Amino acid sequence: MQSKPPTKAENLQYLLINFVESRDDVLIAFIYSKDGLLMAKYGKTENTLQEDREKEDVYGAITGIVENLLDKISLEYKAGRYGSGSFETDDNRIIYLEAGFEATLLLVCNYETNLNKLFPIAYLVVEKIAQLLEDSFDFKYNTLEIPILDVDDSFSLGLDKFSIQESTPIVDGVKTTHQFTKEKQVERLFKLIILGSAAVGKTTLVNIFLKKENIVDYRPTLGICLSTQQYHVQGFKDDVIKFLICDLAGQSFFKRVRREYYKGANCAFIVYDVTRRDSFEEAINVWFEDAKKELGNIPFVLIGNKIDKEDEREVTKEEGLAKAKEIKSFFIETSALQNINVQDTFKIIGIGLFFKHFEETK
Repeated sequence: MQSKPPTKAENLQYLLINFVESRDDVLIAFIYSKDGLLMAKYGKTENTLQEDREKEDVYGAITGIVENLLDKISLEYKAGRYGSGSFETDDNRIIYLEAGFEATLLLVCNYETNLNKLFPIAYLVVEKIAQLLEDSFDFKYNTLEIPILDVDDSFSLGLDKFSIQESTPIVDGVKTTHQFTKEKQVERLFKLIILGSAAVGKTTLVNIFLKKENIVDYRPTLGICLSTQQYHVQGFKDDVIKFLICDLAGQSFFKRVRREYYKGANCAFIVYDVTRRDSFEEAINVWFEDAKKELGNIPFVLIGNKIDKEDEREVTKEEGLAKAKEIKSFFIETSALQNINVQDTFKIIGIGLFFKHFEETK
């Protein structure tokens, strides 16, 4: 007898659990309807009665804020300005984000939360919430798991341009610190280059993002493969992100051709195969060094691919993370074959680039 598929409410709850448990800085997550009804909530599991009481105190305090906050959001939404923002209390940061036409995600975070690291992941989560509520979530290419993408400390979204110096308190002791709103429709083109040695899975990663079927047998990319894909950041549906994806051949005899396609890149993915130490060493000593020399301080993402072959692994996750920190790069592990972290990695980078370049469109 087949078990029933999870309900919408169960999927929302599972998503919140995965999100909160994947973050050290998020204490509690709430999903509210636009009418102010609580749809789902999850707080980190505590170990003591005292901590449980403290969590309930936070729940109670949030209830006092929510009504006024949702009224403010409703006004912003009608004015066409609603996106996301953050508030401060004496002890916490409170983040709110639009989750489609129906809902708002509210996060209670540590006061020291690094918003540059949190916002790209949070926008990915509200996209998943909106798709679940709209029955448009594609389980073939997407997942309710949260990717563990390590963001370099030097990465900045330029949040100072969204800061609010003076604002009317939502309630006593709660003031607005940031607000993301759109002034006009924008279209951004971001050029991503995909680098790495031959047969590390670069083309398969791109095909999964483009939702193309995989070809099982390996056929090397000849020189350069160009693809385009559109993406919309949740809450900015009128704004278009266009990815120009340059999948560059890994064979050494294409080196002269590759460098011509480095020009104008906004981000570089450096891919290695976790089952081949030589591809890891080449990722750093050849691909990163070559691209860094040409491109300077653009964001780099070091990607350890083929984690579905765990029994054959030669490069540990800890090694990859340590090297990424050394070169000041983002870091994530993926499986292109099993579609683990592929879609979400492209989306998170797109979200980060969108806000990083927001100033140019204001």
